Amino acid sequence: MTGQYATLGNDPVGPAITMVAQADYHLAELDRVAAALDALGLATRIVVPVIAWKPMYSRRPTVRRLRQLVAGSGRVLSKPISVRDLVARSSAVLVMNDWGVPRELIDLARQAGVPNAALVEGVQDYADIDTGLARHAYRRVDHVFTLGPDSAANLGHERCTPVGSERVLSLWSQPATPAAAHVLINSNFTYGVMPEVRRGWVDGAVSAAEDADQPWVLSRHTAERGRSRHRVDRRPVDALLATSSYLVSRFSTVALDALALGVELIYHNPHHEQEPTFQTEVQGFVVTRSVSELQDRLAAAPRDRSDVRAAAAPFLRRHVLLDPANPPASLVAAGLAGMVK
Repeated sequence: MTGQYATLGNDPVGPAITMVAQADYHLAELDRVAAALDALGLATRIVVPVIAWKPMYSRRPTVRRLRQLVAGSGRVLSKPISVRDLVARSSAVLVMNDWGVPRELIDLARQAGVPNAALVEGVQDYADIDTGLARHAYRRVDHVFTLGPDSAANLGHERCTPVGSERVLSLWSQPATPAAAHVLINSNFTYGVMPEVRRGWVDGAVSAAEDADQPWVLSRHTAERGRSRHRVDRRPVDALLATSSYLVSRFSTVALDALALGVELIYHNPHHEQEPTFQTEVQGFVVTRSVSELQDRLAAAPRDRSDVRAAAAPFLRRHVLLDPANPPASLVAAGLAGMVK
């Protein structure tokens, strides 16, 4: 039995470029792509997966994210249609990831000869070094719109177009205003990636901040399982970054957000992650591998945000295309238009 999807908002009658959203931050990116495609005269629809309701599913991260997405959008869902019918109504398909739920959609689109692509949603453990999974991330679609040149090198330049991220570009374009109200601790042990170390990692980060006499706030990824022993700030992470002196984080796209905004990044890795992106300390950020190292770093005064940005610029530009003259949504729309025509 094939899966089902429902259109979020307006649903064109004829063939359209179908884009799949699975979280609220996906929708923010895809709305911009839809607007850019509309300017090119191409019809679009944004769909969400329909997951069969069962009481035991209510706490699953995927279900929670979809509920938040639909509720936050304020849009009406269409009646569900099968994935096969959706492919038949699609002139092209764009997903944010090509494993998990969207995999069937991509497989059927390829079988039907429908152009298909993925927009990379954030930093990725492409080789699944730390995930313990075998996702083969972004290797099923015909084309990949990547964050930057490093991702394209991982996936093969011939099938990739670096486009960047609307969110990261927006942060990079903001004035580097001084703000140092608190240390932001970013807890992101999601989708089965090292959940056994989460409690110790958070406890250690909180202890280091308090021993360094620094006020702190804790942010948790919406898909993180279990309860926290520490108070969690539910405000959006970008809002918390705006008033942060430091970001303490494991491997996460939020680390790129911090550098783009000029917030001091501490990649805290006492649990021995192996994914290489943040392993090597550069001028833009520091790496700590113990609570005592983290405490010592937090005790130091943070640099000015403009200085952080300047130091982090070479690292950022390897991982994210930062070109205000060519917004990511416009680059994605141009690529999709070429596939359709």
